[in-house]
Amino acid sequence: MSIRVATVLSARDWEPGLVTYARETAEVLIVLRAFQPHEIEEHGADIDVVVAGGEVSWVTPVQVAHWQRAGLGVLGIHPREDAHAASMLREAGVDEILPDSADIRTIVTAIRFISPLSGSVDREGTGTVTAVVGPRGAPGTTEVALGLAWESSGNGSTLLIDLDIDAPSIAVRLGLPPRPDITDAADQVRTAGTIDPNAAQRIGPISVVTGSHRIGEAPLRMAMIEDLVDAASVAFERVIVDLGVVEADHPILKRSDTAVLVADASAVGVVRAAHLVATWSGPPPTLVLNRAAARSNTDVIAAAKEWVGIEPAAVIPDRPSIRVASLGAKRPDSRIRKPLARIGAEL
Repeated sequence: MSIRVATVLSARDWEPGLVTYARETAEVLIVLRAFQPHEIEEHGADIDVVVAGGEVSWVTPVQVAHWQRAGLGVLGIHPREDAHAASMLREAGVDEILPDSADIRTIVTAIRFISPLSGSVDREGTGTVTAVVGPRGAPGTTEVALGLAWESSGNGSTLLIDLDIDAPSIAVRLGLPPRPDITDAADQVRTAGTIDPNAAQRIGPISVVTGSHRIGEAPLRMAMIEDLVDAASVAFERVIVDLGVVEADHPILKRSDTAVLVADASAVGVVRAAHLVATWSGPPPTLVLNRAAARSNTDVIAAAKEWVGIEPAAVIPDRPSIRVASLGAKRPDSRIRKPLARIGAEL
């Protein structure tokens, strides 16, 4: 079912542009073009999202709160150079804010992201969720996440999700097409409450939800990401989430069943991992040291135990074959999979 949208009438180009786009594509359904607030209240049962301009005098914090209490999502759009209107929308607490210079597809994407959940997501999944994270400095979380997914696939159906918002690289790493991606999967979950098998691409023994490479679109809201992970844990027995470099209190890390912390096997890498662990709020991390030089294995393991306070569960060697595989091979190199085999078997 299409998302039902009410616009607040505006002389700005975005409003008639959105109406025309909706009529031509049917991606959303414009059910009302309101001139006064009572019109939205009278049709509230038929509306999912209100799109309002920040220049409209009656779009106030009280009015926005009223809409949100009624279960409506609210998207605020402000004139690009009008800082006051943007500030007013932020103070009003709208769910999302865009400048009126945003293209119509970006506006429609934002509408999808803030619309109330259509399907009921089952949050009692029995599949395990493993978050793979690292401190800043590109320690190699993607390659480790891929290796873990490959190794854990022998225990049951396995899904690898690319949740590295800053640098989603799994699609490029595995030579997969950019679509379907995480936005497609999240849209399906919002609509049906489940993951559409077609939203996950199959490669080798695992399924993959790739990150988004859509230029100019707003990032997924955390609520949609959480719904996606919950739905994945129902559909798959093992869910491996590549979070990339994140803060220690990331919501997905906190709600994961297990966590793998990837650190570069160097003095700087160990110190960065220690800083991350100091504020850790997820499940107890399993430490993986990556790119270890053979001659320094003993020293870096000792340093990790002393500074991070965790015995490394795996030490991955720094080998040319691993670097070559990371440039586009269809499977992780055996030299990275072998050290991860025990961890993968226990997931």
